[in-house]
Amino acid sequence: MDKEDLLIKWLDGELNDAELALFKQLPEYASYKKLYDNASYFKSPVIDKQKQYANFKSLLEKETSTSKYKTSIKYVLRIAAVLVIGFGLYFTVLKEDLVKVNTLVAQQTTIDLPDNSEILINADSKIKYNEKNWSKKRVLTLNGEAFFKVAKGNKFDVKTDLGTVSVLGTQFNVKQRGNLLEVKCFEGVVSVTFNNSDIKLPAGNTLRLINGKFIKGKTTQLKPSWIDGKSTFDSIPYHEVLDEFERQFDVDIVLSNFDKQKIFTGSFTNDNIELALKSITQPFKLSYDLKDNQIRIFKYE
Repeated sequence: MDKEDLLIKWLDGELNDAELALFKQLPEYASYKKLYDNASYFKSPVIDKQKQYANFKSLLEKETSTSKYKTSIKYVLRIAAVLVIGFGLYFTVLKEDLVKVNTLVAQQTTIDLPDNSEILINADSKIKYNEKNWSKKRVLTLNGEAFFKVAKGNKFDVKTDLGTVSVLGTQFNVKQRGNLLEVKCFEGVVSVTFNNSDIKLPAGNTLRLINGKFIKGKTTQLKPSWIDGKSTFDSIPYHEVLDEFERQFDVDIVLSNFDKQKIFTGSFTNDNIELALKSITQPFKLSYDLKDNQIRIFKYE
């Protein structure tokens, strides 16, 4: 019996004693076991699972046409099912107990950390943390956007490429995309550290770092709008809006005859692409062509 068959039978609980002993001798056994044991930390993502199943299967089949890889689809899908994390989420546990959680475009998910802190992760985002050392040092790295509900306890740090957000117990949203870092505090107080600056941000306040410049603001929201299916922007360069549109709808956008650095304030819904396109084009009197997953946005001269 080959490795793939052993893995499938193990996931289904169908190995006999001899097969189980053989399976435990595999070099990958420790990794398989750790993945299975850590499944309890995750909740199912809020996505259309049937649609994502089709997308995921199609993606795998496009990667290669060899029969060997197509055969592996069966056990890859079973692994995802056993972990109860849906197909919009990849997570791996490395040898040094480093857990990585990646969401795909057009998808979101929710995870629970070992201390019962909760993270809602937006589309096309990555989170990484050390599970084994979590009780001593609550630190994770973020590339993308996530909403944090932090349990009371020791210091909690969210590290990004542009700065670090630190709290003890609160609710806040962090978005780091390229040269943009945006932090919104909904409860308690957070501290944002960038280079030699340390800025305290009480509830109801926002802080944006874009191209090395800080901009403070206010918010009356109790949670980020993207959780309710709407992407909202306040004085953001237009190219950032288009990038977020691509993430939410899994499309490619080409902008013609228009300055992508123009400042945009507004929002778009994440569940109706036609309505969303009107929301981001009408303020600038732009036109658009939509064909399949390709969008051209332009302005007549």
